[in-house]
Amino acid sequence: MKKFVCLLAVGIFAAAAAFEAAAFVRYEDKHPQKIREVRITGFIDYAPFGYTEHPDEKVRGRFFTVFQPMIDEFQKENNLKITYNLRKTRYDALVQSVRRGEIDMILGAYHETEMYKGLELVFPSVLSNPLTVFTLPNRVDEVKSVNDLKKLKGVRLSKEIYSDFVNNQIKEYDIDVVDTPYEMFEKLFTGQADYILISQYLGIIEAVKLGLRGQISEARQTIWNMPLFIGVSKISDQRRMITQKLTRYAEKPENKEKIKSYLTQMILDIEKQYQGVVPPTFGKENTTESPADKKTETETKE
Repeated sequence: MKKFVCLLAVGIFAAAAAFEAAAFVRYEDKHPQKIREVRITGFIDYAPFGYTEHPDEKVRGRFFTVFQPMIDEFQKENNLKITYNLRKTRYDALVQSVRRGEIDMILGAYHETEMYKGLELVFPSVLSNPLTVFTLPNRVDEVKSVNDLKKLKGVRLSKEIYSDFVNNQIKEYDIDVVDTPYEMFEKLFTGQADYILISQYLGIIEAVKLGLRGQISEARQTIWNMPLFIGVSKISDQRRMITQKLTRYAEKPENKEKIKSYLTQMILDIEKQYQGVVPPTFGKENTTESPADKKTETETKE
């Protein structure tokens, strides 16, 4: 009898447990974890850190960023809906939107830089933006240290965003600012500039796009290295979650390696895309014929 009672009790307990489990499953099916939206922005035209298919148009198309592996994992592990906000026409306006809480976070911000004042930065940095110098191959040995730049004429792109430290440093150098990569390389190849100051990655990418990668050389030493951080709005409803989750991500060395590998692949993909591009001649096609050429042509006709 006792054995029967024990078996009955076990059966009742098991049935109750099964019922509770079924009820729990049914509840989860009916009430799934709430999907939280995180609004993200970044550089509009600054490869590989952030760029769009059509940066100068209102509808910019697909957004690309070297931080994508981080965003993918962040989204998957936390059941998030990621929304990219790139509608502003100017990058500084996007930063202001993050400060006001209209956007939750920005991919890429510099420490101790006025532009990003009021944002909370996620430490540690998962990637740095090294600034380097590109020259013509026969002049690369002229730049062995940052002090060598003081004797030379430089050129840089207006769209590049630097940290306040670097901006203060380059005030000591003679550097022209131009708006397009074509103008930048034109000044180098026509002798109007001795060197280009640019992000190492952006410099490679812009040279590849113009078919000039094999015609320039990079200085052997990085001039400045600027760690890039994730900036979070201090008044975002998601602030605590974002900073905690991304800090854990950034603290893992293997995740930094994932970012570096993704960066390498991005550059390889761009090189493949622009393979075979004919480089510009920077006005040489309009050069008038020399007297010798004209003489040769006359002799041929005779």
